[in-house]
Amino acid sequence: MKAVTYNIKPLGWVTCKWLRHLWRGCLVSGLNGFSLRQMDIPELPGDDWVRLRTLLGGVCGSDAMLVDQKQAADSLLQAYTSMPMILGHENVAVVEEVGPAVDDSWVGRRVLVEPTLCCVPRGTEPICPRCEAGEFGACENFSGAMGGSANLPAGVSIGYNSRTGGSWGEHFVAHHSQLLAVDDSVSDEHALLTDPFACSLHGVLRADLTTVKNVLIYGTGVLGMGTIATLRALGYTGRIEAMDRYSYQADVAANLGADDYYTLPGGDKWRFEQVARRTGATLQHSRFGNYILSGGYDLVFDCVGSRQSVMECMKWTRARGQVILIGTLQKGLLDLTPIWFRELKVVGCYGRQMEHYQGGRKNTYKIVLDWITEGRMNLDGMLTHIFRLGDYKKALRAALYKADHESIKVAFDFR
Repeated sequence: MKAVTYNIKPLGWVTCKWLRHLWRGCLVSGLNGFSLRQMDIPELPGDDWVRLRTLLGGVCGSDAMLVDQKQAADSLLQAYTSMPMILGHENVAVVEEVGPAVDDSWVGRRVLVEPTLCCVPRGTEPICPRCEAGEFGACENFSGAMGGSANLPAGVSIGYNSRTGGSWGEHFVAHHSQLLAVDDSVSDEHALLTDPFACSLHGVLRADLTTVKNVLIYGTGVLGMGTIATLRALGYTGRIEAMDRYSYQADVAANLGADDYYTLPGGDKWRFEQVARRTGATLQHSRFGNYILSGGYDLVFDCVGSRQSVMECMKWTRARGQVILIGTLQKGLLDLTPIWFRELKVVGCYGRQMEHYQGGRKNTYKIVLDWITEGRMNLDGMLTHIFRLGDYKKALRAALYKADHESIKVAFDFR
């Protein structure tokens, strides 16, 4: 099968880190670990696994961070991945083959694969306390150190390990517990958005909305758009403002339920002054251009994950307000003063789980897929770019340089 693989070497990574300033194209080249290769179709790791044929494979923001070398050379996430890997955890696929312990009625069905490789897919016994509580996104066994009957290497999910493959390849494998059937009424293009919207929903459900009157969505990539959509789908009626560097996402944000969308200038002082005017806050400043607000938003969702975004989210939140970190934050020096001085509640979010929802427990993926099936979210205009696998360099550029391409969600099309 054909697949885009990622297998970075230290010398290549360092060389590319320097060369990117002279040749931007090195980021999507073999020097940075990316190549289109002919690969063996992955074998089933166990009798309760299935093999799938990819229809659409999404390019996630975390994938783009690998391309853009945003992970530090000593990132802790390296303990939870294994290479060479076929990237791609966002997917729509068809079940082609099932192991002997799987109901063969799955064959030929169009599905989504919830990609998390927690205790159950790994065959780990006993399962860890987090998985036992339904919090499989916080599984303790992603490193593969505890073994398991499937004998999987380190990897948090499909697409981030060296054995299962991923949706940037023509085929991949999954455990039967990861399958969710897609209704015929849902298009491939809409179904593909389940994964990023599920990540957004998980973050929204970790917030306390009971007294929140105004919300800021910092960053309107797919995670930010998903946060707007899931807030409204859950019935939140307060004010939602969305902010990003570019104006082309404004109409999509409005369609999903944002009350206002704005961009900010580059200078720190002007950015803080504009947010102060919007929220009725007072601008406070210290030496060397360090600013904070007295007042601000009740709740801020960081859907970017950069040093700047985290700092501004904390500084634009009122005292005892909430900051929810949905974007994939990387290593960097942060001024943590706002957390203790303003007594903020800062919550990290990763992946999905069995959520407390409508008096019961339900998989985050299933909640979002049901909403999409019921037409509760306007997803038009979200999937902006589709590429064949052979054009993977163009796809990665579109995901990386969003303003140049006016992209929101980018995907590979295998149909």
